[in-house]
Order: sequence, then structure tokens, then C-alpha cells
Amino acid sequence: MKNKKWIITLIIILSIIMITLSIFFINFLQNGFKFKIFNIKLQNSNELILDKTYEKQFNKIIVDSTISEIYIKKSDINNIKSVIYGEKDYTKVETNLDTLTVKTTEKNCIGFCFKQKSAKIEIYLPEDFNGNIDIKNNYGDIFIDEFLNANLDIKEDCGDVKILGGNVVKVDNNYGDIEIEKANVSTINEDCGNVVISSVFDTTVKNSYGDIKIKSVDNYLNLENDCGDIELDNINLKKDSYIKDDYGDIEIGNTNELFIDAKTDLGKVKIKNNYNKSDVILKIENDCGDIEVNN
Repeated sequence: MKNKKWIITLIIILSIIMITLSIFFINFLQNGFKFKIFNIKLQNSNELILDKTYEKQFNKIIVDSTISEIYIKKSDINNIKSVIYGEKDYTKVETNLDTLTVKTTEKNCIGFCFKQKSAKIEIYLPEDFNGNIDIKNNYGDIFIDEFLNANLDIKEDCGDVKILGGNVVKVDNNYGDIEIEKANVSTINEDCGNVVISSVFDTTVKNSYGDIKIKSVDNYLNLENDCGDIELDNINLKKDSYIKDDYGDIEIGNTNELFIDAKTDLGKVKIKNNYNKSDVILKIENDCGDIEVNN
């Protein structure tokens, strides 16, 4: 009898686990799942709680949020402006010396959380803004306009990051794609997602799962990928550089005169032009995948 009761209890527990996992994967595949304990994808709030233009010029912008869509855009005027949609009780805006800080939190939620909405944060900056932009977001997309004189430090847990331009750009992301149009120096750490860069002077990219695609590098690169393809269209390297991939193909287009030291454990190596007397070395290592340089 006791064994029978234990069997029934075990069946019930396993059934609950299976139902829970089914709900998780259905919502995850539909990009509509946030885990805390369970949380359905949120919509942006349309409740305007702040629309303020500042006379003072800040040198540092800080956004610290748990669930938000964040937009840093060019201002039509020379002043800094903040527009925030959300809930007043969970939003805090501070100005201290040369720093503007926006902080949002979410309602405490246990179990299935419906009718939850994310904040929407819009910060407008002059085009020539040359300070620091620091953003930390747990869940939600981040968009930053072209600020070629600004230094960006982005920490994202779950969401896409798109940057049109920055000076020194650092992005740490766990789940989501990263896209950068222009940067002087970029440092990217990605756990799961694609990394796409259009134009950069120096770049360092470490990715676990996803492709790395770069159109143009003009000085130095250091790329490491665990699982995914690496594709470079044009490189003009002036410093010794390095590419490492565990599982995926590596394809490079145009290059300057480089000595390319390439090897793969399982795959083919094809280099069109190699310059043994070059002072600059590009070292390429691949565990499983082809290496092709069409220069």
C-alpha cells in the first residue's frame, strides 16, 4: 500500500514537472517568456509619467532597469530630455552633479503574472554628446542612436542590443543579438546570440553560441567563438590579431598584406594570398570547420 502511494505521488510530481516544462518551452519558442517564477512576455506601458527637458548638460547617463525597452536617441534641440512610460511608484529619476540616473523596478510577482507591462525609457541627447552612457537592463531591447563621441557600457541579460554609433563601446549580453554600426573600439561578450558589426577600428568579441559577422576592421581584432560561423568582409590589420572558433566555418574576404597562420583540426584551409614577409600576423585556429580566405 505504501509503495502504491509513493508511486501515485511520484506520478503526480512528474506530471507537474512535464506540464511546467511544456509551458516553458512553448513560451520560450514564441519569445514570450520571462522566468520569475513564471512571467508572460510584457507589453510596453503607455502611461506617460515623465516628460522633462533639462537645462543642465549632463556628462553621464545611467539607466538601471529590471524590465524596460530603452531608447537613447538624438535630440532635436541642444538639451537633454527624458521621456518615461511606466509606473511612478516603480520609477526613480535623479540628477546629481553631472549625472542623470533613471532607475525602474517591477512589481513583485509570484506564480503566473498577467497584465504586467514593461517600462519604456527614452533619453534624448545632443548629437555631439561626448560623455558616458551606462545601461543595465535585465529584460528588454536596447537601442542607441549614433553618438560617435560617447563611451557606452551596456549590460543586458535578455534582449537585443542595437547601436548605431559610439566611441568606446562595451556590451555584455546573455540572450539576444548585438548589432553595432560604427565604433572606434568595441568589446563584446555574448553568451547566446549573433554579433553583427559594420565598421570598427579595434574589436574584441567573445561569443558562446551564435555567428560573428563583421564588414570592416581597420586595425586589430580578437575573435573567439564556441559554436557558430565567423565571417569577415574586409580587414586592414596593423597589429597582430587572432581568431579562434571551436565549431563553425571561418570566412574572410579582402585583407591587406598579412601573414596568415591558419590551422583546423577537422576541415579544410584555403588561403588565396599569403604574405610570409609581412610584419603583421593573423593567427587563425579552428577545431571543427573550414577556413577560407579569399583575399
